[in-house]
Amino acid sequence: MQQPCVQLEDFRERARALLSGPVFDYVDGWADNGVTHRSNRADFDRLSLLPLVMRDVSRIDLTTAYLGRTSSLPIGLSPSAFHQLAHPLGELATAEAAGAMGVPMIVSAMASRDIEEIAETSAGARLWLHVYLFRDRDVTRRLIARAEAAGFEAISLGLGCPSIGKRPANLRNRFTLPEDVRAANFLYRSSSDFNNPINALAAAELDPSADWHDVATVCRETSLPVIGKGIMNPLDVEPALAAGLSGLMVSNHGGRQLDTAISTIRILPEISAALSGRVPLFLDGGVRCGTDALKALALGADAVFLGRPVFWALSAGGTEGVVDMLKILADELERAMQLSGCASLPEARSAAANLLRWT
Repeated sequence: MQQPCVQLEDFRERARALLSGPVFDYVDGWADNGVTHRSNRADFDRLSLLPLVMRDVSRIDLTTAYLGRTSSLPIGLSPSAFHQLAHPLGELATAEAAGAMGVPMIVSAMASRDIEEIAETSAGARLWLHVYLFRDRDVTRRLIARAEAAGFEAISLGLGCPSIGKRPANLRNRFTLPEDVRAANFLYRSSSDFNNPINALAAAELDPSADWHDVATVCRETSLPVIGKGIMNPLDVEPALAAGLSGLMVSNHGGRQLDTAISTIRILPEISAALSGRVPLFLDGGVRCGTDALKALALGADAVFLGRPVFWALSAGGTEGVVDMLKILADELERAMQLSGCASLPEARSAAANLLRWT
């Protein structure tokens, strides 16, 4: 009998057994030597909790509010491409799980199901669309317009991606997408560049000349709030706010872009201090258990977002797998808060100076 998944890492092992080697390497891969990828995880372990005792934690409140809505869980799903690599229903299954759990799902522009189909089959789900500043700005504009028309809640704009990081595993495997998996919102073209499947998408070229003026144009041209995903330096906070971004996400893109970049949990307190609560702040990268989530939330994040674990859970059990994974994380977070002596997220944040210590 197959053992149940009781931790997020269990879903990873299940995915490793189910997916082909090259697909698993694509999902789990990193840039260059994987220093940032490992640091995202290791630095959570270097941040120790100093639990407060004899507090009333009989009722734990996990609610959080941002973008004008309240969520019962401070968790979201990060953008990742080609969910059909994990499950035949792809993003349709993921969105159904997000809707069932009441958490936002950031749909990648490189999704294997198109924007309208995801929206139509997941009524009530909190959907954001993740886009980039493509060389052809009309591609970015058309994607955002489609998201607006489909009822998406927000736009996630990729920052810190003037080009694609080097992915050694993809190059070694000469990775290409299977014939039955495509980016539904783009045309496909033949490509001999195995570094990343985005290179096989027509009109998906990233623009290394893009700057804050281009970000401001995106914010000005859409009626939806725009979240800047990829803030990793406190010096970028003021330009980001001046450009009109409605929220920021601390993210090094899962260690898949610039290797040796600092981990997200290390830089989060500095970003939070510079931002000073002016817009919502999110964290993506390295969260694998409830104590990770608690640490990020205490240090200023309004919600944590998950990337690879979503893909693992989707491959392990489709919609039900993703729901189970989110329930495990939510239970672990609630338990971590109880054992740390914090009954609510504001309590954890106000106690952060005495609750956390780098070791």
